[in-house]
This record gives sequence, C-alpha cells and structure tokens, in this order.
Amino acid sequence: MQSLTSQFYAFLVTILAGVIIGILFDFYRVVRGLVRPRKVFTHLGDLTFWVVSTLVIFFLLLVGNWGEMRFYVFIGILAGIGLYLKCLSRYFIKIFGAAFLIIRKILMLVAKVCSTLWLIIIYPFVIIRNIVVIPIGFLGRTCAGGANWVKKCLNRFIGSPVKGYISRVERRLKDRLIKYLKK
Repeated sequence: MQSLTSQFYAFLVTILAGVIIGILFDFYRVVRGLVRPRKVFTHLGDLTFWVVSTLVIFFLLLVGNWGEMRFYVFIGILAGIGLYLKCLSRYFIKIFGAAFLIIRKILMLVAKVCSTLWLIIIYPFVIIRNIVVIPIGFLGRTCAGGANWVKKCLNRFIGSPVKGYISRVERRLKDRLIKYLKK
C-alpha cells in the first residue's frame, strides 16, 4: 500500500502529464496552422503528436508511480488537460505564435545576409564576365558571321568559275582517256 503523499505525488505527476499534453497539442496546432500541410502530412503530424504524447505519458507515469495504470491516472491527465485548456492555452498559443514570428524574422534576416554575401563574393566574377567574356563572344559571333559572309562571296565569285573549270578539265581528261583506250 502506498502512502498518501506518494499517491498525491503520483496524482500531481498525472496532472503535469495532462498539462504537457495540452502544451504539445497547442504547439502542434500552431505549427499546423502556420504550415497548412496537405492531408497526408496532417495525418503524419497527428500520428507524430500521439506517439510523442504516449511517450511523455509513459515516461511521467514511470517517474510518478512506476507505470501503474489506475483510475486516478486518467482523472489526473484529463484534469491537467482541462486545467491547461481553461487557464493557459490562449497564452501559450500567443507565445508560440510570437516565437514562430521571431524565428521567421531571424531566418529572413539570415537569408538576406547570405544573399548579400553571395552577391559580394560573386560580383567580381560578374564584372570579369561582362568585361571579358561578353565582348569575346560578340567578336566570335561577328567573326563567324563575317567568315560565313566571306565564304559565300568567294563561292559566288570564285566558286562558280572554278567549278566550271574543274568540270571542263574532267571532261577533257575523260575524252583523252576514251581516245587512248580505243587505240
């Protein structure tokens, strides 16, 4: 038989377990409200909440009364949840909302600092690219276009006469070869 003080201690631990479950529930509720996950992730979040809640209750029951499940355990947990929801829930929701807002602002500041540092690091390379690479690419395209133009001009003015000359030479060679073979 347990003493009255140990039973009272165990009952207070179960009330504490109920309060902790309420805090976890509000935390999950605020996170889910901010993130707005899809249905699958909502189900995964619910499952995670219940697993964590079960572990917390199990641990606190081990601490409070060596894990014995008695009727007063359920009454204590429900009383703790009710006490939390009635007296503390709105304050914790505000605290969690403010904490997430502060964390968001800090993350935005860190992102801004990182992007500024990245621009400072990368800017000399952008200048080099603008000064060196872009003009070289322009000259290359211009030269390639100019080379194509020169090639077209050469084919037009020189190519046709040369082709005609080569075809006349081929015909003459062919004719001579035929005459030679007939002999």
